[in-house]
Amino acid sequence: MRTGWVELAAIPAALLVVYLLRTNSWASRHVRVVWNWLKAWARLAPFTTALSLLIAVHAWMLLGLSPRLRNAVLLTHSTTLAHLKQEPLTVLFGSAMWTDVNELLFMALTAFLYLAPLERWIGTWRTVLAFLAGHIGATLLIALWIEETVVLTPEQDRVYSRTIDVGISYGAYACAALLAYRLRWPYRFSVWSLMLAYLLYQASLKDFDAAVDYTPLGHLAAFGIGLALYPLARTERARRRRGDPWIRIPRPTSTFPEGEPTSDNETTSLAR
Repeated sequence: MRTGWVELAAIPAALLVVYLLRTNSWASRHVRVVWNWLKAWARLAPFTTALSLLIAVHAWMLLGLSPRLRNAVLLTHSTTLAHLKQEPLTVLFGSAMWTDVNELLFMALTAFLYLAPLERWIGTWRTVLAFLAGHIGATLLIALWIEETVVLTPEQDRVYSRTIDVGISYGAYACAALLAYRLRWPYRFSVWSLMLAYLLYQASLKDFDAAVDYTPLGHLAAFGIGLALYPLARTERARRRRGDPWIRIPRPTSTFPEGEPTSDNETTSLAR
């Protein structure tokens, strides 16, 4: 098993960054700009930030492990039928907080393109509700479908018991489907059509009998759940913020424009 090579590489890298920041004013200035942007982004999307940091910490922990031990750790959080029956709450919530190291890019793109814009649009708690509805709902639907309709041979059952099913993809597809409600109807329908075509294509490539992996069907279920969450897109906050930027962080604006001072006897209306 590999021992601590990640930490050994990170320590000199961190020292090099500190040295550059102390000796290079250009680097220090640009790092401050990036840091201020990240803080503003985190304040506008606290759930997305917390989830991303938690997954990143878990991925960091996995990096120093051998492939066999890494798979063993992920398998303990996998949403197989046996785990759902033994520790349902731990598995349902914990499976969304772990992901394979190879999926980190997908996680980052999901957070930046889907989760954060949705959270800024409909609010933090509604985004949490949408994400959990997609993640937990799709997981339970697939588990119920396997339990009631799928007959596994002893060999398939052994393969299924070793299947790793973790990550944020179920919640991400539900949030992406819900976020499309922010678009006008022609664009909204186009996004849904492309998503559905991609998910169906994914499912068509999977040999369910051989792999005993029903994740593509879970993605389709999560997509349907996201469409069913339409009421979350009809709130007063969602209507009010529909014209806000999707990704760009809005700069704070002053009540009074520069160069136009107001005197004490002037009345300023803030009504819209």
